[in-house]
Amino acid sequence: MLKYIIKRIIWLIPVLLGVTVIVFTLLYFAPGDPALMALGDTATEEALENYREELGINGSYLERLGRYVVGLVQGDLGISYKTKTPVVSELAPRLAKTMNISLWSIIFSIVVGILLGIISAIKQYSVFDAIATGISLFGISMPMFWQGLMLIIICSVWLNWLPPSGYGSFKQMIMPVLALGVNGFATIMRTTRSSMLDVMNQDYIRTAKAKGQTYWNVILKHGLRNALIPIITVIGMQISVLLAGSTIAESIFSIAGVGKYMIDSINFRDYNAVQGAVLMVSFIAALINLFVDIAYTFADPRIKNTFVSKKKKKS
Repeated sequence: MLKYIIKRIIWLIPVLLGVTVIVFTLLYFAPGDPALMALGDTATEEALENYREELGINGSYLERLGRYVVGLVQGDLGISYKTKTPVVSELAPRLAKTMNISLWSIIFSIVVGILLGIISAIKQYSVFDAIATGISLFGISMPMFWQGLMLIIICSVWLNWLPPSGYGSFKQMIMPVLALGVNGFATIMRTTRSSMLDVMNQDYIRTAKAKGQTYWNVILKHGLRNALIPIITVIGMQISVLLAGSTIAESIFSIAGVGKYMIDSINFRDYNAVQGAVLMVSFIAALINLFVDIAYTFADPRIKNTFVSKKKKKS
């Protein structure tokens, strides 16, 4: 198992390198000149060239890519064209805000999604099941930006319950967490319901009931545990979706996180900042996929036994 984890961590290197090349290539050929954006249309060609040389955005494609990769290996994400400060120092405080919102969103999604999914499965075709399924369909169908705008209109403009923007207080966190988490809990709820329905019809569930085990012990210990594999997979996917969706939520609610930083950098053609933000999100998403694979072994010991059996075969 340890060798598998080490192998997966090593595989992060080519994954991040591939992301670097793809994003760098897209930004290199994207229209717009950072020097022209910074100095304005009245700048002379000599001033523009000096500015490009100062920021290291002169030279051919391969030269610039090579310089960026060398700096990346040394932990340098480059200098922001807009602020002339290291991208790492600008991303660090913003990443904390993004991760905080994403963390509470995924907690909300997991708790509500699994709880509603279990109850819907054990009360199949009931009124509760119909209502929960309808809510999940609504959550999956409605885009995140629409949900965010509706929350602002209803909770801030009409009812004056919550502040429309900002970050820090509990009230300011409610709407971003809901906007991010509704789609996640709807997806997790549907997966939990489907997986639990498959498991609850198995022979070992009937055997556990026949042995006189308590109702919730059968549901949680035998039912939920054996239904966890697809649920864990969906949770891992939803965490990556939340990290990407934070770009929309932060823009709507004016939160100075990684997502809003990325949008502002794109508008300014600040390519180093854009690439640094994308790489940071990609690295976190890759780590999440690794944690999901490790979580499989705790949810289902049979998966862990496959690693043990491979070692025995080799020996």
